[in-house]
Amino acid sequence: MKYERILVGLDGSPQSERAFEVGCQLAKALSAKLFLVWIVNRDRGMDSYFGVSEDFYRDQYQQVTQKIQPFIKKAADLGIDVDGQALVGNTKVILSKSFPTENKIGLIILGQTGRNVIGKLSIGSHSSYVLQNADVDVLIVK
Repeated sequence: MKYERILVGLDGSPQSERAFEVGCQLAKALSAKLFLVWIVNRDRGMDSYFGVSEDFYRDQYQQVTQKIQPFIKKAADLGIDVDGQALVGNTKVILSKSFPTENKIGLIILGQTGRNVIGKLSIGSHSSYVLQNADVDVLIVK
């Protein structure tokens, strides 16, 4: 199967940086378009429980928008057709369903574990969810 559109989820963890490297290698080898997304995870239940403000998400979005830029530049410098986006929303749903469907993604590449917006290590719950729920192939990078 030829992957023409590859999605890589970024979050600042070493594993997501490795996923980016693998995504670049595959995109280059397959002449595929590379989509990079960095998501500020938003959980409405946590918002109301902890009183998280819109300003918090706005600030996080601005930070993530800056953090994704070097990845976009690096991929473009390698001659890869790349699209990078910062998003706010439910990370699991965006990575497994909405973004792949809207952008006709053929392969999703994620790091095995990652970081949430507060910077604590998660135990791979997003990767596990995407692996189990995505309608396209998923590659988990260690």
